[in-house]
Formats: sequence, structure tokens, C-alpha cells
Amino acid sequence: MRLKEISKIQSGYISRGKIEHQANGSHYILQARDVDADRLTYQTADMTRFSPNLSAKDRALEPGDLLFMARGPRNYSVLIKEIPARVLAAACFFIIRVTSEKLSPDYLFWYLNQEPVDHFLRQHSGRGVHMPVVRRSVLEDIHIPVPPAAVQDQIASLNTLLREEIELIRKLGEKRREMITTACMQAVRDNT
Repeated sequence: MRLKEISKIQSGYISRGKIEHQANGSHYILQARDVDADRLTYQTADMTRFSPNLSAKDRALEPGDLLFMARGPRNYSVLIKEIPARVLAAACFFIIRVTSEKLSPDYLFWYLNQEPVDHFLRQHSGRGVHMPVVRRSVLEDIHIPVPPAAVQDQIASLNTLLREEIELIRKLGEKRREMITTACMQAVRDNT
């Protein structure tokens, strides 16, 4: 099935000017700087608070939504799990909301970050420009294989375990580097 047949896709919030932080703003905006492209995660602690001029198309993010990075040399998706109320996504993202009972957002998150999607986007998106942008029509036409729900759940579970393992290995590497650096610095102090 094509992505547009099993989800609703809309653009992120388009501002008419620079978004300035307002201590008493009515909404928050999740921007590219709030997303870790390597870990495919987001953080909400440092989001900008502001008071937007909303259009009828603007919708707050909900758990289960996916953000698809439409601009830049690398396209990826991030799954929204927990999110405060009244958070908008920035214009650099497309918001994908699954509308089909047959499709799990967790599975779609996994699939949109796989090589077949990347290959499709390289073939159909303008890559010779300064700032590559995936057009909505291209995103809508991505073919999404929809296996049975049990298979989707297994894939999503394996993906979660893999991402947790990768994060633990990263943290272990940091601790190992700290320990070795400390030992080396101690050796320098002891021998000078």
C-alpha cells in the first residue's frame, strides 16, 4: 500500500517569521534541534514556547504520530511516544498519522528508516540542489508493505531491543573512555 492510503500526512507549522521564545506562550514547537537524528529520538525539555497564529491545518502532536525529516541530505522518521499538550512540529517535518487499523505506528517508524525507503527517496527527490527537500507527493507514494499485525509487533519489538542495545553499547564506550583517560592522567601525574 502507498503511504497516503494508510495515513494522513500534513506539513509542520509554518511560521511567517522567526519563532521567538515567549515565557507565557500557548504552544511549544518541536524543531530539528530537538531531534537526535542518529538515535531517532527527541527531547522536549528545551523546546521553544511561543504563541502561534494557527491555521485550520495546524494540529498538535499526539502519541503515535511520526515526524519525517523532509529537508536536508538525510531523511529519517521519529516516532512520538510521549509528548506534552500543545506541541507543534516545525515546518522541516511532515507529520504522519496512521489511519489504518492494519498498520502499527511502531512498525511504520521502523520501515520508514530502512534502505528501501531511502533508495526510493534518492530516486524520486531532488538531490542536486543546495538543500534537498522531499516533496509531499513523493512521501505519499512510498510503498509500505503491510504484514500481519503479529509480524509488525515482532519487528517493532526487535527494533526497540536493537535500539536499546545500541544505546547501552554507546554508554559503555563512554564509560570505558572515561576510565582509560582517568587511568592515563593518573599515570602522567604519578610519573612527572
